[in-house]
Amino acid sequence: MTAIASHDVRAAGTAAPGTIKRYNLFERIVHWTVGLSFVALMLSGLALGYPRLYWLSGVFGGGQTMRAAHPWIGVGFTAGIVVMLVIWAKPMLFDADDRLWVRRIRTYAATGHSGVDNGRWNAGQKGYFWVSVLTGVVLLVTGIPLWFPSLTGAGILRWSRFIHHAVFLLTVGGFIVHVLLSAVMFPGTMSAMSSGRVSRGWAAYHHPRWFREQRRSVGDAGDGEQAG
Repeated sequence: MTAIASHDVRAAGTAAPGTIKRYNLFERIVHWTVGLSFVALMLSGLALGYPRLYWLSGVFGGGQTMRAAHPWIGVGFTAGIVVMLVIWAKPMLFDADDRLWVRRIRTYAATGHSGVDNGRWNAGQKGYFWVSVLTGVVLLVTGIPLWFPSLTGAGILRWSRFIHHAVFLLTVGGFIVHVLLSAVMFPGTMSAMSSGRVSRGWAAYHHPRWFREQRRSVGDAGDGEQAG
C-alpha cells in the first residue's frame, strides 16, 4: 500500500508534457454503446413509469414504438455490460490501495484527490463498475417477466415490476453522479472516453501508478501509448 502526496504527482505531470492513451477504440465503442443505450432506457423508462413524463415517448416516435423498443434496447444494454465484464473484470478487482482509497473517501470528496497511488482506476470507479454490472443483471432478470407477462404469475409480475422500478431509479441516480463527476468535477475524464487520450499531467495526478506503468512500457517517449 503506497500513498503519495499531491504535490509529488502534480510535479510528475508537469515534468512530462503531452498526452497518453487511456482507452483504445474498442473500449470507447463499448462504453458509449452502454452509455447511450442507458440514456434511451432512462428516457423510455421515465415515460413508462410516470404519466407526467409520457411526453418523452415522442423521442421514440410515440408510445407504441417506445414500448416495443424499450426491452430490445435493454437487450443491447445488457450485451454491452457483458462485454465490459469480459474485458474489464480482472483489472476492476479491488486491491490494498483501493481499500485505502475507501478509508480516505472524505478527503477525496473534499479535495478531489485522496493521495493514494491509484492504478488505472480508483476504488470509486471500480465500485461504480460493479454496481453497474449488478444492477444490469437485476434489470434484465426483472424485465423479462414484464416483457412476457403471460409466462409468469401475478405475484412474480408484481414483485418484478416493483424491483425493476426501484433499481431503475437507483441506476438513474448513479448515472447522474457519474456524468457530473466525469464532465464537471474532474475535467479531462469525459474527453478521455471520446478521444481516448488524457494529458500526462492528468494521468500522473489522478492515476500515478498507472501513469508510471505506461511510462515504463514505452520508455517514457513523449506521446505514450497504452500497453495491452
